[in-house]
Parts: sequence; C-alpha cells; structure tokens
Amino acid sequence: MSLRGGEARQLTDLPNGAGGAEWSPDGKRVLLLAPSGEKRFIVGKSDDPIARRIRDYTWKFDGAGYRDEFTSVWVTDVGAGKPARLTAPTYDVGGACWSPDGKHIAFIADLRIEAALLDFSQLWSLPSRPGKDEPTQIASIAGAVFNAAWAPSQHVAFVGTSVPKSPGWSNVDLYVSDGKTTRQLAEGKDLNIWNTTYGDFEDGEQLFAAPVLWLDQNHVVGLVAHRGSSHPYEFGLDGTVKALARDDLTCNAIATGGGRVAVVASGDGPADVYAVEDGKLRRLTTDGSKWFGPFHRRVERVNIPHPDGHNIDAWLLRARGENTKAPLVVAVHGGPNLSFGPTPWLEMSALADAGFHVLWSNPRGSTGYGQAYARTVAGRWGDKDAGDIIRIADWAVDEGLADRDRRGVYGLSYGGFMTNWLLGHHPGAFKAAVSENPVTDMLAEYASSDGGIQIGTGAVGVDHPWDHLAEFLDRSPYTKIHLNEAPLLLLQAEQDLRCPPGQSEMVFTILRSLGREVEMVRYPDESHVMLMIGRPDRRVDRIERIVGWFEKHLMPD
Repeated sequence: MSLRGGEARQLTDLPNGAGGAEWSPDGKRVLLLAPSGEKRFIVGKSDDPIARRIRDYTWKFDGAGYRDEFTSVWVTDVGAGKPARLTAPTYDVGGACWSPDGKHIAFIADLRIEAALLDFSQLWSLPSRPGKDEPTQIASIAGAVFNAAWAPSQHVAFVGTSVPKSPGWSNVDLYVSDGKTTRQLAEGKDLNIWNTTYGDFEDGEQLFAAPVLWLDQNHVVGLVAHRGSSHPYEFGLDGTVKALARDDLTCNAIATGGGRVAVVASGDGPADVYAVEDGKLRRLTTDGSKWFGPFHRRVERVNIPHPDGHNIDAWLLRARGENTKAPLVVAVHGGPNLSFGPTPWLEMSALADAGFHVLWSNPRGSTGYGQAYARTVAGRWGDKDAGDIIRIADWAVDEGLADRDRRGVYGLSYGGFMTNWLLGHHPGAFKAAVSENPVTDMLAEYASSDGGIQIGTGAVGVDHPWDHLAEFLDRSPYTKIHLNEAPLLLLQAEQDLRCPPGQSEMVFTILRSLGREVEMVRYPDESHVMLMIGRPDRRVDRIERIVGWFEKHLMPD
C-alpha cells in the first residue's frame, strides 16, 4: 500500500499465512517468515490426521501448539511472482534480515542434529535468490542468538547469550560481526540488553522480544533492562555506550529512522509513543493511555532493606489512593528471571479500586540488577526469593499499611510456584491466595512442559530426575501444600503448554481431599499468558475473580 493511502494489494497467498515481513533495501522485494509447507509429524491428511509420529522433543510450544511445520525464510518480488522459500524445511528460523546490498539474507537458526532436543540458534546467511547454496555461518556464541540486524551497516549486529545452554539468569549481550570476526559491544558493563518487564500493558507481539536496530552505519540501538524500567541505549562500533534516556518508564518497543529514535513506553499507566530527544522521552501520543484516565492512581516506588544486606525495589498502589490501613495483596512476577516495573497490571488497579493496598517487587532472581542478582536463585527456587517476598509483606505491616492477618498473595507461572510454595512452607503468612498457571510438581513439569527438561538445572539445581528424585520432590510445592489452611483460587489456561493443567490439578486434588477452601477455574483454548493475549471476556473474568476472591477472604465482615 502506498504511504499516500489507497487500497492494499495482497502479495502472498501462502496456505498458513506469513509474518515478519521486511522490505529489501531497494524496495523491490519482501522478506517473509512463514511455515515451511512441509509437515514434520502428520500421518495421513493434514486436516484430518490419522496420527502424529513424534521423534523430536521440540514438537510443541506454548501459544503455538503442535509445531507441525518449521518456520522458513521466504522472499517474494513486489511486482509479480510467487514467494520462494530460501531455507530448508528441516530446521526452524527465528528471525532474518537483509544485507545492505540486498544480495544476502542473515537468519537465526540451529542447524545441528541436537536441535531436535534443545534449540540454541546461531547466525547464518544465504544468497537472497533461490538456489542450491548451503547456509554459511556468520557467527556463533556459547549460548544462543535471539535477534539480528544488518542493513544499512556492513556489520551484522545481533543479541544473544554467552553462557552455554542460555540459562534465564544470563545477560542478553550485543555483538557485531563482519563475517570474519565477531566482537561484543559493551563488554564488561553487566547490561541485560532487552526489556525484561512485562504485563498486560504491553503489546503481545513485543512479548520477550530483544530488539536490535541500526541508527546509522556505525551505531546500534536497543533496550536495556534497569531496575524495573528499560531504557534506550546507543552502542557504537568504536566501543562507546550511551543511555539515550533514563526516565522511570518501561520501554517495550523501539524504532529508528532519519537518525532519530522513538519508543513505546509506559509509566504508571498503559503505553504511548515517545520521541527520544536530548536525554529524555517526549510523549507523542495519548491514544494508548487516554482510556485509563479515570482509573489512574499514583504508583509509589519504595526501596525495602533486607537483613541479608540488599535492598528490594517495590512499587505500591494504595487502596483508593488513600493513606490508610487496608488489606494487602502482594504480587509475585513470573520467570523468575523477569521483572516488575512501575506499570501496574490491570488487576492491580482493580484491586486498589476495591480497597486493597497492592505491593509488587523484584526479589532476588529478578533481572535488571546485574547478572549475579538474577543468578542468586538458580537451582534454589523457594529459598532466598521466598525470604524476599516475606520481607516485603512484613515491611507493609511494619509501616502500618496492613494487619498481619489481612495479607494475600498471588502470582502467575513462577509467581504461581512461589504462591503455592509460600502457602506450604510458610503456612499462616498469608490469609488468602490466587495461583495462576503455576509450577507445583517438578517431575510432572519435566515430563509435560514445552521446556520441561531445563526445569531441573533452573529450579532444582540438578538434572536427570531419575537420579535425583528427592531433590525434585523437595522443590515441588505440592509436597507441603497439605499444611496450608488459606483459601486458594487456582486459575488455569487449559491449553497452557508451559505449565500444563496438571500442575493446578495436583494442588486442587490435595486440598479438596482435605476439605480445605479451594477453587479451580479453567479457561478453554487459552495459553500461558492469557492475561496479555487471551480473549477479552476471559481476561475480564480473570480480573473479576482475583478481586472477588480477595474481597471474600481478606475484607472485614
């Protein structure tokens, strides 16, 4: 479609759609990421299979379901012709970009046979015209490559991890390659070059993305996680590193053009577009946040000291904006190697409007505080991180915000793990709880999650559960949940492949058999992060149930 407007003209008609489109430097072709067109597992007809014959561990992925086809690189001429597939259908492509002369395409993929077990992508290139050429490796790093940008520079810039097996606590680093040598930019700066703060204020397409863009031929821009915020940074090929702005906002998308930078960012409300100018962010739009105006309340940032010697960043949304004692709800983020920031999730605003103080924080294990802080809980979920959450809740009591017997806790994913862990290992600390898509059984998670075989080293500290049954059980919240007396609401997405329904069912069955107050609500057809990408009526139902549960069990009669 012309920038002057008019009717759009369809360029492709691939059976399963296309995405990741990018214009060639001369504007005559378009690069696409689309399904390969060749089935991996189907026995019989694609629309009515007899069976799926599965030999690869990477057969499913949360939010996508069965990975019946790998994603491939396609190129189509704008003038005429059908799309041509450039990469083989035997491996998955996670991203691609043009060379400055349009003659080659760089792409991210793992071409090893071992990728059938775990995929750790590296950087490759192919000529941009179909042929019989084999991929040429541009660069490889010890961990995995996540994203890349090439034109207009002669160098390929890419982000990835330098730690083998790419654990969640490892920083995302920035590299450049000229095809012969690869070097890291900002080496030794302990920067995590992506936005690790998430929530329902964020565009689902930007979820956990690590953007990297050329500002000009010698400077790259990206986002850097920093204490719950994320800032736009400029990295020079000469080794210079510069924060372009340090506003206390969460930037979750970035764009460049004409030597300028713009971001999508959120503060204590939903996101808008900002220009990056003179070390500050200048708001360009109010369309994203205007609707939120009647519900806006000031978010307070607090710094809570811990006896172990560190401080915990936290954010407080007061009940109806008032400085008075009220029931408290503590939120726990997922990951654990992610972060909360200044922007409240929608249920936090709803809880505050209903008369609750809401407190969310970045305990040990969170990202944006240096790699050592994120690594603190590796293999030890439920130890120091649980202590930080208890400290947060105790601080609120010490400050006179809430009574000890009017405290609730909730969380999603790892936050659900922590919710169940606290109920069983610290019974009585919280009087009501909501657990959403949790991990409660490390053995079942190992067997049934889309990334379960990494749960051992990440959460338990050992691999191979057949050799370490006791350790896997010790890190499973369900083994202590019988000690819990607090009313528990379990929210579960039925198509969650990250933390499958059996994780909630285990806790529900134990508590229900003991006659405890427990309820499970299941959402059909929804995946792990329903709060961000789910059907709107289900997202509303989720919020209403969280608020209703805490109203029932924490509010005075």
